[in-house]
Amino acid sequence: QEHASVPVIVSGRGNNFLYIDEDVDFEMAIRLVINGKKRISVCNAIDKVLIHKDLPQLSEKVNLLVEQLEAKGISVWGSSEVAALSPAIRLENNANTLCEEYLAPKLYLTLVEGMSEAIEMTNHYSGGHTAVIVTRNREKADLFMQEADCAAVYHNASSRFTDGGQFGVGGEIAISTQKLHFRGPLGAQELVTNKWFIHGEGQIRE
Repeated sequence: QEHASVPVIVSGRGNNFLYIDEDVDFEMAIRLVINGKKRISVCNAIDKVLIHKDLPQLSEKVNLLVEQLEAKGISVWGSSEVAALSPAIRLENNANTLCEEYLAPKLYLTLVEGMSEAIEMTNHYSGGHTAVIVTRNREKADLFMQEADCAAVYHNASSRFTDGGQFGVGGEIAISTQKLHFRGPLGAQELVTNKWFIHGEGQIRE
């Protein structure tokens, strides 16, 4: 993009974030996390999971999530705060990992103070591709979806739906993570611009 002599569309990295709110159906959250890692080499995979620190039965639920991820062959890494909750979580304190798209059977967990911090981390570190909130609270979900600066945002649904075929654009060319000229899954229609043909019979604008 820096050296292009013509306009380009950026099909950026994934590094997608999923936020688990404290008011949540945790079994649903587990399903969405696991489904988000079902295909590890695609740009709509989940790489980072942010968990509200006040989630009821936090330790028990984190261990359940880790157990089910490991059963699927996904290694779980995390911040010191979340690693203290489960011996199976591998400690990762390098902040650069938050920017990394793994494309591997690896997931990073961390705790957040609340939704505002989850939005801030998503906007700062993710690739602007996809973000997910898992919550029973529709008002929180609406705010998260407004504020998360990603091409596709989800409430209680898998990140894997960010796909040209799923969005109905036909054969997917790329997923644009920029804001101009188009954002999200690109089909042939999204690569063209508009030209308006106006036929009249002498109409004038007053």
